[in-house]
Amino acid sequence: MDGGNPPQWPETVVSMAAATGRPARGSHIIARVALEAAAWGAMMMVSALVALLFERGRGLNAQTGQILVIYFFGGAIAFAVARPFLHFVNRYLATSWRFVLALIVLAGLTMGATAGVLALDYRAYYAEWHDDFFSVAWFYQQAYTLLGSTYQYLVIGTRLYWPLGPVFLLLTSWWLARRAS
Repeated sequence: MDGGNPPQWPETVVSMAAATGRPARGSHIIARVALEAAAWGAMMMVSALVALLFERGRGLNAQTGQILVIYFFGGAIAFAVARPFLHFVNRYLATSWRFVLALIVLAGLTMGATAGVLALDYRAYYAEWHDDFFSVAWFYQQAYTLLGSTYQYLVIGTRLYWPLGPVFLLLTSWWLARRAS
């Protein structure tokens, strides 16, 4: 280091790779999965935006923004979980089965993660009226808040994936199946 200046980024990466004796490949994989997860989250957000604007006639406001954030994070979390799982499992499957598995896993995890993010949002909103932490009533309130938010998501929220969600799902599943081969 020259006169107390911090090391430059490329030198740090090279020195980390030299210190461990192997290339810094793991960070590239994590960055790629994070970028792909953000892309999938953006696709789910666009799907919800199109449904809200064109099918529901809703304008852009704070509530619409909150809905879009929920769909983005639900999609991103789902992809971040699905991608490593599919990478591990797809090594043992034919391409057609990879497509089917990617379709099922990505759809299920996306809906589950989005329902989970919505449940956390409900929990944060209703926490003001919940009983004391870890009381018996508090556990009931948590369970009913979770069930209520999941029911509302399944009845109202899954409609926001139409019409673009299935197209994005088919294309992404095809891409994941082809990428594993």
